[in-house]
Amino acid sequence: MKPHLKFIHCADLHIDSPFKGVGELPPPLTWQVRESTFFALDRLVDQAVTHKVDFVLMAGDLFDEEIRSLRAQIKLRDAFRKLKDNGIKVYASHGNHDYLSADFHPVTYPDNVHVFQEEQVTHEAFCKNGETQAIIYGFSYHNRAVTERKAAEYIRTNDHAYHIAMLHGSIETNTEHDVYAPFRLGELKEKVMDYWALGHIHKRTVLAEAPPIIYPGNIQGRSIREPGEKGCYLVEMGENGTNLTFLPLQAFQFETFHLSTKAESFDELEQMIATKKEEWRNTGPAIIHLHITGGEGLATLRHHHEEMEELVEIINEQEQSEDQWLWIRKMDIEAVSPWDEGQLMQEKHFVGEMLRQFQQAEEMDDWLKPLYCHRKARKHLEVLREEEKEQVLQEAKDLLLMELLKR
Repeated sequence: MKPHLKFIHCADLHIDSPFKGVGELPPPLTWQVRESTFFALDRLVDQAVTHKVDFVLMAGDLFDEEIRSLRAQIKLRDAFRKLKDNGIKVYASHGNHDYLSADFHPVTYPDNVHVFQEEQVTHEAFCKNGETQAIIYGFSYHNRAVTERKAAEYIRTNDHAYHIAMLHGSIETNTEHDVYAPFRLGELKEKVMDYWALGHIHKRTVLAEAPPIIYPGNIQGRSIREPGEKGCYLVEMGENGTNLTFLPLQAFQFETFHLSTKAESFDELEQMIATKKEEWRNTGPAIIHLHITGGEGLATLRHHHEEMEELVEIINEQEQSEDQWLWIRKMDIEAVSPWDEGQLMQEKHFVGEMLRQFQQAEEMDDWLKPLYCHRKARKHLEVLREEEKEQVLQEAKDLLLMELLKR
């Protein structure tokens, strides 16, 4: 009879992440954001203790940078000590962000922690009640980039136990992240492991169920590109198979909300956003990218940029005293024009000619080059991304059409 085994699988803790690009926040929220990875770590430990797990797997990128801060290391050491006090072991590996050859001052961890130190895959036994109940396999990055295919190094032992493999890497066809320690799904399945504990990809993903091949995602989102709940998996293995339960750990999350409105004034728009925010508040603390769509009235408001920025400031001011705060980081406006642009483009008049010129304006760089080459101006300008260029062109076109087609 197989023993009952319970563990937590987490990865990509990125402890002490600097959170670049979140914008200017008031001091109380700035502190919460800065401390969020430490908060998520504390919640991770609390969940391990509450669920009385046998061990915790940490599949790479425990720290955010190769030159990890002393504070981050001490916080992690203290978390390990609390796990030891509750009889919980830890199996950890290092990834591309916290690779082992970096220059840092190491902190000694308690003896309940096993760090896979080798570049090659090794294994460690988990024993309970005098019996080997699991064999844990893993390796650590010694340099930032590991391009070798590591799957071949996972050789299952003959032990009558659960076989659990830790791998910080990505599917070879991945296009969203740097591809390190590449693998094919079939390669992992061929190794006949009972569970694959993956790391590196920050989006929670179940690649396969038999056996489970799992990315838990990171424990705290760090930008709008990492939205939603973040956390770890509670894994229970026994005679009836493997059961997975996701446990959220984040201190706050990033979210994109969509709002359709018929508002024609800033007052109406403010009231509508305030009402919708109360519906969204059960999300918990969040930094928001708000995408608003509407008609002609919204199209008019969109071009009053200073007033729109002021409106966001007014709405955000009310959040500083909220426990479940919702901070609008960015607000995009998409307004449906009351005119048929395609029809106007066919007309033989000034407006039609103007639209035809816009259609031919596929490249803005030549127009912007003098500005970016200006000795004084270039110091204050950021290079526009392609989507930003498209947005600028669209807003310019809408503003011209609005003025030209006024009744």
